[in-house]
Amino acid sequence: MSKSLSLLMRLGMAVLAGVAASSSQAATYCVTNVSELQAALTAAAASSADDEIKVRQGLYAVNQKLVYNSTNPGWAFITGGWIQVDQNNCAQQNTVAANTILTGSGAHQVLEMIFNPPGSVSAGPRYGVQNLSIRDGYGDSATFQRGGGVAMASYADVQAELWLDNVIVANNSGYFGGGADLYVRRGLIRIANSLFADNAAPTSAFAHFSAISLSGDGPNGVLIVNSTFANGQCPGNGTRGCGIGATLGGGIRMDIINSLFFNNAISDVNIEGAASGGFGNGAAFADFSQVGVTSGSLPLSATHPLIGDPRFVDAPNQDLRLRDDSPFLNQGLGVVPIYGYLGYDLSGSLRNRFGALDAGAYENQTWDFIFANGFQ
Repeated sequence: MSKSLSLLMRLGMAVLAGVAASSSQAATYCVTNVSELQAALTAAAASSADDEIKVRQGLYAVNQKLVYNSTNPGWAFITGGWIQVDQNNCAQQNTVAANTILTGSGAHQVLEMIFNPPGSVSAGPRYGVQNLSIRDGYGDSATFQRGGGVAMASYADVQAELWLDNVIVANNSGYFGGGADLYVRRGLIRIANSLFADNAAPTSAFAHFSAISLSGDGPNGVLIVNSTFANGQCPGNGTRGCGIGATLGGGIRMDIINSLFFNNAISDVNIEGAASGGFGNGAAFADFSQVGVTSGSLPLSATHPLIGDPRFVDAPNQDLRLRDDSPFLNQGLGVVPIYGYLGYDLSGSLRNRFGALDAGAYENQTWDFIFANGFQ
C-alpha cells in the first residue's frame, strides 16, 4: 500500500487494479506509458469516487498536455515511483521523486487538473500529485498560459484541496507561474517536501508558482512546508519578482515553514490581497525559513528566520541538498502541524533525524551530531 494514500485507504477506498472506474466505485490504475496515463486520467475524471493513478517509475515524454478535467467531487491522486514485481506492474513504491519523470520536452504544458462543475455542488475534491518530477513544460506566454509544468484549479464555491507532495518541478516555463499555477475559489493549496528549481516566466513574474486562495471554511489558505525554491528567472512585473506569488482573500493565511528561497531574481515571495476583487485581504507568515526579498501589497511576518549561506551541494546543477557544513541542519521546526505528512524526503530518505527537521526539500543523511562540534 502506498504511504501517500494511507489516508484515502483509511477512508475506505476500494482497490480495483487496472480496471476502469464506474461513476460511483473507486479505482486504482497502474500505468506504464503516456497513453495509459491519459486514459486513466480521463476515466478517473468521469468518476465521482476517490481514485489513485499509480505511475510506474521511468521517463514519460508527453506529446500533448495531460488532462484531468472533472465535474465530479471525487478525490484524485497521481503517485509515482511504482515498480514491477513478477507480473504486477505496480507492486512496490520507490520513494525517490527523481525516478518518475513527466516531461513536456519544452513543447507544451505537462499536466492540468481541473474541477469545474456546471452548477452548485455540496462537496469539493482533493487533488494530489506525489512522488514524481514535472520537467521541461512550456506554457505559451503569447496566449497567457499559466503553469508550464502543472496547472491545478477548483473553480467551485466549495471546500477543495490541491496537494503537491514530494514533487520536483524544474526547468518549466510559462506566463505567471512558470512551474505551477494553483487556484482554489475556496480551500487549501499545499506544497510539502518539494523542490522548484530553474523555472522561468519569460515575459512576466512568479517563475516557480502562482497561488490564489480566495476563501475557506476548513483547512484553507496556502501552506508551504519543507520545500526549496531556487534559481527562478523572469523580467518581473511591476514589483512582482521571480520566486513565488500568492493572492490571499480575507480570512486566508499563507504559512511558510522550514523552507528555503535561493537566487530568485527580483524577489523570493510576492504577497497580494484580493480586496480589489471583493474577497478581502489575508495574511502571510514564515517560520524557521530563509526568505530573502519580499514584495507585494501584504507583509510577511517572519519568526525564527534562517540567515546565511545554506551551502547547497551544487545549486547551479540543481543539487539542492544541504552539505554537512550547512548552518541549517536540524534548524527546522521539529513537528510540522499538517496532516498526511510523509515521513521521507525527495530522495526517499528519513525525513526526521535527531528529533528535528532540516530546512528545505532534503534531509541531510550523513551529518553526525556527535562530531559536529569537533568531538573526537
